Amino acid sequence: MWEQDWALLGIEPTTELGAIKKAYALKLKTTRPDDDAEAYQALRGAYERAQQWAKWQREQAPPAEALTAELDPVPEPTPATTPAEPPAPPAEALPAADVVAAEVARDEPTPVQPRQLIDTLELRWRREGTAALLQAWPAVRHELDLQPLSRQAEFSAAFAQWALQLPTLPDEFLKALDAHFGWLNDFRTERQLGSALTQALQAHFGERLYPAPVPEAVCELGEPLQRFHALQQAGGWWRLHLLLLLLQPTLARAQLLLGADWLRRLGLDLHAQQGLTRLVKRGQWLRVGSASALCLAAALALHGDPIIATAHLLGWLLGTGGVVLAALFVAMLVRVGPALTHGQRRLALPLERWRQHPMQPALGLAWLVFAAWLAWMADTPATQPATPPLSLLPDWLYEPAAWAFGIAGLAMAWPLAPLHGWVVAGLAPLVGALFTLALAPWVAPGTAVPLALAWMLLGAAVHEERVRATGLAQWPLRPMLNSLALSQRWTFMVALTPLAVCSAYVALADGPVRTGTLFLTWVFAILGTAWLQGKADDWALGQLRRAT
Repeated sequence: MWEQDWALLGIEPTTELGAIKKAYALKLKTTRPDDDAEAYQALRGAYERAQQWAKWQREQAPPAEALTAELDPVPEPTPATTPAEPPAPPAEALPAADVVAAEVARDEPTPVQPRQLIDTLELRWRREGTAALLQAWPAVRHELDLQPLSRQAEFSAAFAQWALQLPTLPDEFLKALDAHFGWLNDFRTERQLGSALTQALQAHFGERLYPAPVPEAVCELGEPLQRFHALQQAGGWWRLHLLLLLLQPTLARAQLLLGADWLRRLGLDLHAQQGLTRLVKRGQWLRVGSASALCLAAALALHGDPIIATAHLLGWLLGTGGVVLAALFVAMLVRVGPALTHGQRRLALPLERWRQHPMQPALGLAWLVFAAWLAWMADTPATQPATPPLSLLPDWLYEPAAWAFGIAGLAMAWPLAPLHGWVVAGLAPLVGALFTLALAPWVAPGTAVPLALAWMLLGAAVHEERVRATGLAQWPLRPMLNSLALSQRWTFMVALTPLAVCSAYVALADGPVRTGTLFLTWVFAILGTAWLQGKADDWALGQLRRAT
């Protein structure tokens, strides 16, 4: 029997418990209880008898005589005053349950927890990257091989949940995990992990390790990012930053639309994506710096004095930057609503659902027009000679009612796409100023501003095809439609470039600002921005293809 036990384990007779455990763990990879129960029972019995025999030999023989004890073990005599202890029986005489209990009590190390192994791998990966993670995996896999069969489901579930919670793990490591635990091709996975975890795991791993072909449109959209990453690896500071200055909106839009998963499938791993994100932000500051240099040059040409020119430049920077930041805040506030919660329910969610109602945005636009009428009534009370023909409320109530209907109409008619909301909020000061200047002979600003907001939101509704307008009906809304088209083709910052041009005109002008000139500046800035950015894209993409 002893020869057969050592043959099953695949090693020579030895008293080293570690060698016996290692041999048993290696054999378990090919002998599983669910595949061949009889072979597993034979292997388990051989493992238990070999361990018990090794312990018995180490207890009975001194280290120098271990080899002799294997052949003819003789217990040492005990003093007459102490009762002699009987020698330990051989392994065949012990029940299997007693063997396992003795093994756990005498020789098993402190159990390893799954989180300890996971933390070791994650720390190496975050500190040193993918190569270090793959180097650390064999040692962790060895620890997993040494764990008893009763804990296999525990370790498999822990590693599966970690892989799902951290979707940025590299594909090479996911393949190593699947090869060890057999999640995709093993029928026992669902029994070990449960249906929900198994389905999520197989869907995630199937998409990552065996993905469908990448659509042609995705490849076309991600091509500039791939080529720019290759150019970044190749070097060339001046060419890199020149193309970055010209292509920044295109790169930012591609990154936003594709997301991390598509970029990974295009060959851009986590570190490449992080590097591209930093470059895109650097390109945005390059464009801001270039625009500031142009504004300073124009101020020097107009005023001559560097101090006055610098003061005009600072005024333009503060004004434009303040409008952009305010636009982001207002758009977020109007879209999401204040952070009010009741238990697990956000009170702003009904507003999102109401924007999908068939009566929207018509009702919100009507409320804005009604708010403009209320503001007009508040500016012409009944005590003045020019009494309005219709008076529904007391004079003191018109202004609060105008504010209430204006805010409600703004919230109800707000665009569905967040990007369109940012553009509307960013252009609101410019459009409000244009309407106020144009209607100043007839109405007060409180009446002109709701009308300006209604005009902008109507343009956004037409652009989102929530309101039908074709042919000549679109021409009064054309500046707004073109601004939204700029944001769709490039980014929010490009859509606000005409606003920055108008702000520069206002900051550099010495005299009063004329309404018609400001409007034409805005219109030509929209057309010029679209033309220049299109030409810059064509030239820069050609240079990028030649460089890579």
